[in-house]
Amino acid sequence: MNGAEALVEMLIGYDTQVIFGLPGDTTVGFYDALHAAAGRIEHVMARDERCAAYMADVYSRLSGKPGVCEGPSGGGATYLLPGVVEANGSSVAMIALTTDNPLSYEAQGALTDLPQTRIFGGVTKWSAFPKSADMVPHFLRRAFRLATGGRPGAVHLAMPKDVLAQQLSANPDLHVEEACKLWPSYRTRPDADSVTRAAKRLLAAQRPVIIAGGGAVSSGAGTELMALAELVGAPVGTTINGKGAVAETWPLSLGVTGGNGGRPYANRLIQQADLVLYVGTKVSYVDSDNWRVPSQANPPKILQIDVDASELGNNYPIDEGLCGDARLTLLDLLAAVKDCGRMEPVQSQWRSHAIAARQAWHEHARREAAAAGRPIMAQRVIHELQLALPAEAVVVCDPGTPTPYMAAQYELDRPGRRVISPRAQGSLGYAIPGVVGARYACPDLPVVGLTGDGSYAMSVGDLITVARTGGPTVLILFNNSCFGWIKELQKLYHGERYFSVDFRECLNYLQVAEGFGLPGEQVNDPSELGPALRRALASDSPSMIEIMTAAEHESVPPPPVAPWERMASDAGLAS
Repeated sequence: MNGAEALVEMLIGYDTQVIFGLPGDTTVGFYDALHAAAGRIEHVMARDERCAAYMADVYSRLSGKPGVCEGPSGGGATYLLPGVVEANGSSVAMIALTTDNPLSYEAQGALTDLPQTRIFGGVTKWSAFPKSADMVPHFLRRAFRLATGGRPGAVHLAMPKDVLAQQLSANPDLHVEEACKLWPSYRTRPDADSVTRAAKRLLAAQRPVIIAGGGAVSSGAGTELMALAELVGAPVGTTINGKGAVAETWPLSLGVTGGNGGRPYANRLIQQADLVLYVGTKVSYVDSDNWRVPSQANPPKILQIDVDASELGNNYPIDEGLCGDARLTLLDLLAAVKDCGRMEPVQSQWRSHAIAARQAWHEHARREAAAAGRPIMAQRVIHELQLALPAEAVVVCDPGTPTPYMAAQYELDRPGRRVISPRAQGSLGYAIPGVVGARYACPDLPVVGLTGDGSYAMSVGDLITVARTGGPTVLILFNNSCFGWIKELQKLYHGERYFSVDFRECLNYLQVAEGFGLPGEQVNDPSELGPALRRALASDSPSMIEIMTAAEHESVPPPPVAPWERMASDAGLAS
């Protein structure tokens, strides 16, 4: 058995069902081992390493298995980086494999020579370079353990070409760790005394709020989160990555909070809270509307749950930090609250106030969603998606136009990760490859990708991968003929001095998609949206809908981005 064969056997041992990547000179030995294992593991050929990493990222988020992507040396390794950085920053378990020149070429200026571990080391949990075939099994075990344990993230292994070809010693140790086949692995619990103190603080609060992040979703903490909130009468908001932590149709759900996609009433309630419990979130400037929600200068009592101790108290002073897995910690906190005598849900004025604010916002949002003008408003698109999609559908969003509207206005009726967007780096070009990863993770579910015309151009080559993958997949293109997010910034902060943001070329997006094997149609009238969506969803093969939408700078009211809404309100432009 050579190093490449050991690598493939170890991946199969970890129940890896699919690898996303594309070949290069240094990869052929690895591909030969994959060829020999046909039927036991599948390889998806992408058209760009960056797209391969995005596929693995979305696959990991939805399947609970570490996503595996691969690329060759040189440019292949550097192209893989954006997706690896996104996964690591969003705490998504990923194994990134690159191949490299033979060890004998080291320091000889060989073609594609790069210090791969130095490049990947700063953007992953671990980057390593096994120098013998016998090291491969141990390195792969460590890679899966690190990717899935603690704060999940990306791990990188650079595999020299001659190491892949080298024979292992007799009777190699190919055992795998069962706990690391899924993430999060090796879940931890906080100190019992700190849980008791947190429970007492929670019970003493008159206006508590809970904010859940991506860690709550990854941990599967929805049931425990909703039970605790009901017991103490705390409305629950989420970050964008935390969308799906609770059912958003539940009366105590505030929806997404913060600066991007946050609902205004939700942000106001957080500012009025006398205690905020954070669960599995880094509390970034976006999550807190630049630390206005709540006030960083004059914060309420703050409790924080996180699996990573370095995040506790990092951006707000905390009154109690609980270091542990979100679901297990919430279970302990729920038990501690009951031990303190709270057995029945609180029916407080604060709870009633939160529910009333939510209902008033819904009435306002329904009026906005009924907009019948042209170009089509993005909120109308989201409204029609809500009506057309079954509850179990998966939606992958590019940043820009789709993200804030989906965050604020599309509601999930059950806990779980069903709406995905790249929030660590906000890189364009995520949705097209993302739907491929979603299709492999959820082969029987409808999958929808929301992309802008700027994003479309960045990953258009992998439309062929979408077509080849098949299944009921719908790509929705928001065509506003510009980099809309940047154009809005130039409007608001730079005196409408628009520069290098408008697409002046005449590009037939549908014709391009059809050339890659995706049939489609264009929608110009809001009344045509629903029928077009239902036609696309009824198909068993991928298709695309191009929607002629208003750009951010043309939207009245502005997109649900808190700073923009404040500026529009000051100018008297908000609806």
